[in-house]
Amino acid sequence: MLNRTRLLGMGICAFALACDALPKFQFRLQSEIQREFHVTSALVMVVDTTNMIVAIFDDAHAAWALKDRAAFEEQVAYYAVTHYQRTKLKSVGVVVGRASRRGTDRDPEPTVFLPEYHTDGSVRLALIPSGRMRVTPTQRDR
Repeated sequence: MLNRTRLLGMGICAFALACDALPKFQFRLQSEIQREFHVTSALVMVVDTTNMIVAIFDDAHAAWALKDRAAFEEQVAYYAVTHYQRTKLKSVGVVVGRASRRGTDRDPEPTVFLPEYHTDGSVRLALIPSGRMRVTPTQRDR
């Protein structure tokens, strides 16, 4: 019969193995994004296996004009969706911010995309407008 000490030890080992295997795919995708887009600092977070956030901290990319940065964010989101092998993602958020920050800088808002998976295997990204761009009914009626 197993005593409590052995049972606890086996439980801790199982937990450690599960925690070790879980983030490896995130680290691999993070490294691939850094290599593909020539950035030194990228962070990939997956929530509930279906929602992904990619944060890139790079002064050069953060300084780009809004149009160029938006195109870059879409490229990163498309790369993340097509290279994530676990499940089909429901949403991908991409944040491009500065690596060096000043106290007055605001945190950048993520650009959120909804992947649309087609039967032929292709993927299209639909852009979700940010909270600043939305017009609430009270603002529209004024």
